[in-house]
Amino acid sequence: MAKFNVRYYECYERYYEVEANSKEEAEEKLIDAIKEGRENAPDQCYDSDAEATEMEE
Repeated sequence: MAKFNVRYYECYERYYEVEANSKEEAEEKLIDAIKEGRENAPDQCYDSDAEATEMEE
């Protein structure tokens, strides 16, 4: 029997309305707001998967 290192990931998506001077600023403002708890993170998962890599012994 072999050992595997398995990466599991989920993709979440939600659209937000952000006022900013540029696309980059809007993205940064949203990321900061989510990290600081001023905006709720997305709760709709639209994709998930797992990827396994066999580990060397």
